Order: sequence, then structure tokens, then C-alpha cells
Amino acid sequence: MKSLPEDIRLVNVNGEGGVVSGATYSGNVLNIHSVHKEDRGTYYCVADNGVSRGDRRNVNLEVEFAPVVTVPRPRVEQALQYDMDLECHIEAYPPPAIRWLKDSVQLSSNQHYQLSQFATADEFTDSTLRVITAEKRQYGEYICQATNKLGDAEGRVEFTESVIPVCPPACGQARYGGGASAISVSSVLMAVATVLTMVVIAQYVKRA
Repeated sequence: MKSLPEDIRLVNVNGEGGVVSGATYSGNVLNIHSVHKEDRGTYYCVADNGVSRGDRRNVNLEVEFAPVVTVPRPRVEQALQYDMDLECHIEAYPPPAIRWLKDSVQLSSNQHYQLSQFATADEFTDSTLRVITAEKRQYGEYICQATNKLGDAEGRVEFTESVIPVCPPACGQARYGGGASAISVSSVLMAVATVLTMVVIAQYVKRA
């Protein structure tokens, strides 16, 4: 006759909410009151009667929640004719629709802007708006907006003009003519050094 399990435990592996991560709870039912997004994760149900190794089943708990938007750099600056990246981080489930706006106009990838998104996990997405060859009219406030079926959220980035180019992303290149051509800074410096060397040699020869 097979003995009935005497101990049934529920173990939370990676939750961070009301149920403590790594904690063990006795009983065949685990009640999670006021579910938070941090409660998502894997739970193991372990049955053990002390005779054998027992049995174990895992349950993956997904928690749906409205977007949460964070902006790592609320204020960025860049010189005219240089690129700059505006960033926002989004946490949401289900995955949200993400868009960038300026002056209430939704932006898209073109010769002035480049949008990119990178999902670091099911609930996390990094969104970047690159301003290409900054012009006067591109300075101002930008809004990163995320929306799913449970709600929406937004973060704001103020983009201002600077005198000196900021690196990154403006490293190693100077842009002229509205982005039509790019001249390497190192090439310019080499050309200047060559001219100065020729001037010094010419003056030396003239004096000799």
C-alpha cells in the first residue's frame, strides 16, 4: 500500500513580491494576496512523506501589469551637427507598444531620427532614439511613451545644445553640411599637422 504524502511544500524560486524568494510554505494551497508584479516567477510544489525523494512540479506564474518607464538621463546635450542618443527603459507585461514624440508628433526612423528597441527579458525593453546630425529645430523635449492593455506610462528627456561635442556617441567624427559628408577628426588633425610641418620646414630652408 502506497503511503500518502505527509508534507506538501510550495517553494518560490525567484519571486520578489509578497511571497519571499526562496521561502518554503507548507500546505497544498499557496494564497498570494494583493498580487504584485514582483510575485512573478517559478514556484515548485514538493510532496514528501519522508520515505523517498518525493515528487516535485513547477508552476510558472506570470503577472500582467501596466508599463513602468524610467529615463536614465532626463537631460542630455549635444553640439550642432552631431548625433545623440535619448534612452528610456520600460518594464511591462504584456509587452507594450513604444513610441517617441516631440511636439505631440510621433517620430519614425528617417534621415533625422533612428529608433531601436532591445528586449532584455520578457518584461524589460530598452528603447533608444538617436537624433542624427542635430539641428536647431531638433532641440527640445522628447517623450518616450509605452502602452499595453493595462495602461500607459511615459518618460521625458530634455535635449539641449552644447558648445563642445559630447562623446559618446559623437566620437571620432565631425559632421558638416547637414550630414551629407563626414570627415574624420583624426584625418583633420593629421592634415593640420602636415601643413604645420611643411611651414616649419619652409621657414628653416629659407633661413638657411
